[in-house]
Amino acid sequence: MNSTLTVRQNLDLLGKYRYTEIQMMEIMGNWAHTITDPEAKIGFGRQMFQDSRHADLLGKRIPELKGRSQKFHSIAPSDEFVRLLEKIWEANNDVLRLVALYRVLKPAVAAAYERHLQQLELPADEPTAYILQHVADEERDHAAWAEPIIARLIVQSQRGEEVLRWEKELQSDLKNSGGVRGEGKMPGTYSFKKTHPYSTRPVRDLRWNVSDHPEQFTEKNWSFDSSDGKLHLLHDLLNSEFITVERMGLILSDFPEIPWQMKLDMARQAWDEARHAEIVQRRLEELGGHVGMFPTSCWGWEQDVNRPDPLERLALSNMTFESESCKHLRDWIAKAKAQGDARSQQLIEFLLADEVNHVLYGVHWIDELTKDDPERRRRVLAYPEELLKGTHPVGVNFEETINVQKN
Repeated sequence: MNSTLTVRQNLDLLGKYRYTEIQMMEIMGNWAHTITDPEAKIGFGRQMFQDSRHADLLGKRIPELKGRSQKFHSIAPSDEFVRLLEKIWEANNDVLRLVALYRVLKPAVAAAYERHLQQLELPADEPTAYILQHVADEERDHAAWAEPIIARLIVQSQRGEEVLRWEKELQSDLKNSGGVRGEGKMPGTYSFKKTHPYSTRPVRDLRWNVSDHPEQFTEKNWSFDSSDGKLHLLHDLLNSEFITVERMGLILSDFPEIPWQMKLDMARQAWDEARHAEIVQRRLEELGGHVGMFPTSCWGWEQDVNRPDPLERLALSNMTFESESCKHLRDWIAKAKAQGDARSQQLIEFLLADEVNHVLYGVHWIDELTKDDPERRRRVLAYPEELLKGTHPVGVNFEETINVQKN
């Protein structure tokens, strides 16, 4: 009997894999602002993007196997599997979350891909093999990356026995659900929404001193042409990079109905900002600074991530705050060049290249999704002006940014 997979069997499994990759992306997006460990936050930024690319590769292969209907592009393996995802999503501390994702779910996904590779008809289905080998390798890399963090958190939290019980429980649930392939089960119809309660600020580890009085926050009064100014501004920027990883993650989890290309853009921005956080922290430390050396502010967070329209979030953060950030970065580049600080100049030029694209994400998606809805466009573009008029923080030139929006 031929043990290789038929076209239809491949199609069914790829839809289940794509569903799972998207779910993992959304879970990390939802967790990012409440997970304390900074290394995990940065990892989430990278892996939200990588999982989005995994889903995109699978989504491109599905219609090539005659799966042109959208029903083939996202297939819940079973109701039991979806409830397992919900249980993982509801985990309420860093170590349990990481164990669930990186010791249970991602290894199960990689194992499903590796088993699938062994069942392919080659060379007939070499395109699927190419995709699954790449994705399996990255999922294994994700699990290996997380293991030292998990080990550290278990020691710090003194939750070793609880972690073992949790992992064993999830492995049992996974097996009973039929796993990523949904073996022995009907495709699932159960669903849950990964939303967050009203959020007043993102979580930070104990090194940070987040001010409750943003009106007293004056970091943007500092200039990049002095040593102290560089430290203040880089420290402020580091927190802002973390914030943007977190807010992009929440767009992905709060609005699963947005266009797929928009999800890819938001995930790409999360990856960019995660890299930026690493870059900025490294330069801060090279200049003798450290995380937490100054108070910081999460001004604008509450007004952004609690908006019910993702386009209002983009109007405020991408088209307004990030547009303003581009102007600051250009000023920093000029001052670093004048000082002969080639290291800072080069790094900030890379940041600026990414940030310009982030502004364009906002411009494009607001234009695209409101082109037939003038009332929504008016409301979306009016939101930053209504919020910031007379209260915006030092450094935000609202008139200039609103003109960019109108042009």
